[in-house]
Amino acid sequence: MKYTTLAFLIPFTLGSLAFPVSATEDNASVAPIITATQLQAIHWQTLPANQNTEFDMDIAGQTMALNQISSKVLALQLPADRGTLTLRLRSLIDNKQVFAPNILVLDQQHQPAAFYSSNQFSYQPASLFTSDRLEGTIKLALAPGQKNIYLLIYTTPQDLSKTTSLEGAAKAYAKATGNQPPNIPDPIAQHSTQGKLSLQVTTERNNDVVTIGSNPSDTAVSVPVATTNSSVPSATTALLPETEAYFNQQIKQAVNKGDMNQAMTLVEEAEHLGSKSARSTFVNSIQPRT
Repeated sequence: MKYTTLAFLIPFTLGSLAFPVSATEDNASVAPIITATQLQAIHWQTLPANQNTEFDMDIAGQTMALNQISSKVLALQLPADRGTLTLRLRSLIDNKQVFAPNILVLDQQHQPAAFYSSNQFSYQPASLFTSDRLEGTIKLALAPGQKNIYLLIYTTPQDLSKTTSLEGAAKAYAKATGNQPPNIPDPIAQHSTQGKLSLQVTTERNNDVVTIGSNPSDTAVSVPVATTNSSVPSATTALLPETEAYFNQQIKQAVNKGDMNQAMTLVEEAEHLGSKSARSTFVNSIQPRT
């Protein structure tokens, strides 16, 4: 799975009444300016660590009157005293519509610490356990002494003017069978103010990422570094017979339903786990249709 992780070391010297957000993912992404009064009006939903939580933006979101925000805002409080936080955010594509998320990270004093624009959340095709989606993973190394950090998740007017290209069934079929994908238009998902999100929060003990908050003795300067991890580990063991049979059955069912995209995804996941028969099962299932 591909994702981008940004790393910062950020000292905080901003005022307490009103402040601009200066931590940005790149020069083209500008976080909104939020006053202390606006922050005080927010109700923060507490999320535990090591849990996956689903949200409906229309229900869980709150209204915030800012020109840079075109949707309700999801306001979350996360624990900051358990080591590095890894956040995996998914925005599900439904009925060719999707919520393009931006994340503003605030430290324990509600000071801006990092900003991730919607560009950090890339399209991922359907898999065994989830549908087509925008997805990104962020790692945050937290400064000692903090108990909580805060996330604001929202979309912007610029995001609403854009779309996301999806992988159609014909191209998924060609990819699975090793053929050249047809030169046809991709299905398009329009960006929307509504949508369903899934946020998985896990903790670990390392410092390979963004430091949120600062100690009084910190003198580090802000140095943004963008890295992309596109490596996929290879399977080292074969599937158990019952697991391989399960995958093959699911592949057949997806083909029978005409869902070539799902079938192809199942093939790739099965092969990643060590299956030797998933691809031949797929090919044999589609032969009568050709």
